[in-house]
Amino acid sequence: MGIYEELGVPPVINAMGTFTIYGGSKMSPQTLRDMQEAAASFVDIRHLQRRLSQAAAELTHNEAAYICGGASCGVYLSLLAAIAKKRGKKVRHLTREDFYRSEVILFRSHRNPYDIVLDQLGVKLVELAYPNHSLKDPLGDILAAVTPDTAAVYYLESGWVAPGAPALSDVIRAARTAEIPVVLDAAAMLPPVENLWAYTAAGVDLAVFSGGKDLRGPQSSGLIVGSLSLIGILLEEGFPTHGYGRMFKVGREEMVGLYSALKQFLAADHGARKREAEEQVALAQNMLGGHPLYDPLRSYPNEAGQPIPRVHVRLKGGAVSSGQILEFLAAGSPPVIAADSGPDGFYLNPMTLTMAEMELICRWLLDFTEIPPEKEVNTDV
Repeated sequence: MGIYEELGVPPVINAMGTFTIYGGSKMSPQTLRDMQEAAASFVDIRHLQRRLSQAAAELTHNEAAYICGGASCGVYLSLLAAIAKKRGKKVRHLTREDFYRSEVILFRSHRNPYDIVLDQLGVKLVELAYPNHSLKDPLGDILAAVTPDTAAVYYLESGWVAPGAPALSDVIRAARTAEIPVVLDAAAMLPPVENLWAYTAAGVDLAVFSGGKDLRGPQSSGLIVGSLSLIGILLEEGFPTHGYGRMFKVGREEMVGLYSALKQFLAADHGARKREAEEQVALAQNMLGGHPLYDPLRSYPNEAGQPIPRVHVRLKGGAVSSGQILEFLAAGSPPVIAADSGPDGFYLNPMTLTMAEMELICRWLLDFTEIPPEKEVNTDV
């Protein structure tokens, strides 16, 4: 009996993508083997973290790197380092007053459920611009918001954000003029693989990536790359050192697992990966095209802005809703989890599917007409 069977928690077919609520991604057998090996021995965590920092920096063409306990953790630690540098203190010597006085500039269209970590720091958030209303003079407006207490600019790179924020290049230019660091939240911005070094090459001081999405590392891992002067603060003051960084524990298994996954991600054939996704889209279009209920379309890029295609299945005629379709798929064995695009459509994302799983989903969709369309369903997925 498997552990999920023992617990009564059924595994699902994930057609949504690398969402945290369904486990992010699947680790490779090699990553699992490396994590098992790491767990079997005691090591000096500080020594391990420093060696992994050097190795990950070399792999990603950056000055430095830091493995942490997830992307949100990475944003918190990045800003913590920026505040310590601004105040000219060691992290463990920062006072509440140091945090209260420190300011972080960000953009209203970039506010999101994950930026609660900014509030937890206790800093003053200086919000600029509005969703769907851009700054007329990005450089001038950002510089006007800078004060002697400005510690950093926070910028979110994602397919989810509303228009309104200035271009990242404008933010970098303003930050360079003001001599303040840019912290980039790029949690889901892999692929393309080049983002691991392109952001920092463009002038971002620290870029933060999730380790549990397309990197396919442990879900509770994240990667910070960029400035040695800032990451050096984390290597000295982060976990396992007592103080603000201690609570963000990352085990040797997660550290080694992310390092292993990073090596595999860099060595992977990303062209072949994209071609397979295109083949899955074509399969769905061939199987569902011409059906009286479905209009399968190619959608690009995907929901996070990654350069991977997905299937957007539009529902014809209004006879059934996306909620009914999703309820039908979720009632299967195994359950299929997909995302709606509103009441008249849904997505199937090849990022977390095999070709066999996409075919199975399409076969189930062809059987949907056997389900009464008036069935009451729960559309909360």
